[in-house]
Amino acid sequence: MAASKRKDPEYQQVSGYVPKTLALKFKGFCTMEELEISEVMTELIAQWVEQRDPKPATSKGK
Repeated sequence: MAASKRKDPEYQQVSGYVPKTLALKFKGFCTMEELEISEVMTELIAQWVEQRDPKPATSKGK
């Protein structure tokens, strides 16, 4: 699915650096719960943005 999102003009890559221990835990929980990292990141970023801007954003990844 990542390859199709990579080519989809409605998606954009977001990246950043977090402490290694946090990254490993995050990846581990995503794996254990059989979740795509992108899906979890989309949900968490949407929650963070909504707290700051209550106007609804497009929910293209949901």
